[in-house]
Amino acid sequence: MQFATILRHIRAFLWPAKYKRRPIERRITDLKSFISYGAAGGPAPVASMNPSRLRITWVIPDFTPGAGGHMTIFRIASHLERFGHDVRFLIQNPSVHKTDEEARRTINEHFQPLSGSVEFFKGDTPRAEGDALIATDRFTCYPVNAMGGFIRKFYFVQDYEPSFYPSGTEALLTEATYHFDFDCLCAGDWLHKRMVQQYGRWSTSWPLAYDGSVYNLGSGNHQPRRRNRIALYARYVTPRRAVELAFLALEILKQRNVDFEVDFFGWRLGKLKVDYPYRDLGVLTGPELADLYREATVGVVFSATNHSLVNKEMMACGLPVIDLDLDTVRSIFPDDAMAFATPTPEGIADRIEQLLAQPQEQERLRAGGLAYVQDLSWERSARLVETAIRERVAVAAAGQTTIGRETV
Repeated sequence: MQFATILRHIRAFLWPAKYKRRPIERRITDLKSFISYGAAGGPAPVASMNPSRLRITWVIPDFTPGAGGHMTIFRIASHLERFGHDVRFLIQNPSVHKTDEEARRTINEHFQPLSGSVEFFKGDTPRAEGDALIATDRFTCYPVNAMGGFIRKFYFVQDYEPSFYPSGTEALLTEATYHFDFDCLCAGDWLHKRMVQQYGRWSTSWPLAYDGSVYNLGSGNHQPRRRNRIALYARYVTPRRAVELAFLALEILKQRNVDFEVDFFGWRLGKLKVDYPYRDLGVLTGPELADLYREATVGVVFSATNHSLVNKEMMACGLPVIDLDLDTVRSIFPDDAMAFATPTPEGIADRIEQLLAQPQEQERLRAGGLAYVQDLSWERSARLVETAIRERVAVAAAGQTTIGRETV
């Protein structure tokens, strides 16, 4: 037997074929990569804290252009920079971008102007320090919880994420993050109340806003509003948007011989076998959306969890809006600004039919919506976030300084 053959037999005996992990093992390994972090970092730099120039670090998941939650994060962060604070980003387990600089370029080209650093981390707990450390979703909470070196930690809560998953491991791991010792910066009162009442967290709320330079009544050069034209947010790949309910309602309207046409937007649907006229607009730019909102008769936007900012953008363009009659919506919008629909196909069909047939009701909601959003702006929301961070960092810094003196 040749030496090479003998060597192959020895290797096969000592190193058997690579074991192929089973799906459950791959799933567990994937979860561990997001939640398993050892404590790291030194004491918080309390002595060098400057309330006028806070050192703020955001921990975010990777992203692609068009990500709505990331746009909100970058809007607030960009304003914080303009207010004079130092802002940086840590990207957890990067899967889209290949380099830090590539991610930074995407932020500035497709989201908001930001000058702070952008860094990746994977596996080990990041070593950083500053005044405020902000988690932005369920999995970023785990490294933030393990990181030292910051005076106070925060959770930028944009939705109730346990509802994104069936009852089970992911929902439980997600809900567990609300018990971490973070102060909550919540997008709206519904989330704020839930963090306080259900989880006992310190919390404040800031409103989702809109870009008034894009979403407005326009110059009057756009097309006049069309009769019975429905602008429907059709991002069906996001289950909480409940798009299927809207489709079922449209079928009922057609059976009732209601005259209408639909502009589907938010996701490309492809050719549909339906009995009513429609346009499949897909993902539109801000100016394209504003034109649509200024020309439609009724806007339909659903969310089964925290409300969407799309309906505020519609209101700013003078479009009457229908959303689901849920506490998540009613806790945000007054009766004179929103048409609430019972969350069933029949209930939604009833509300659309009523609103299409009642120009006076359309005008009432149009006026109420415009009045509701007139004081909203991203700068005002960012000031609320800044005030909360500044106050909570100051409280934590005072407490740590007192403890340090007592220790000495």
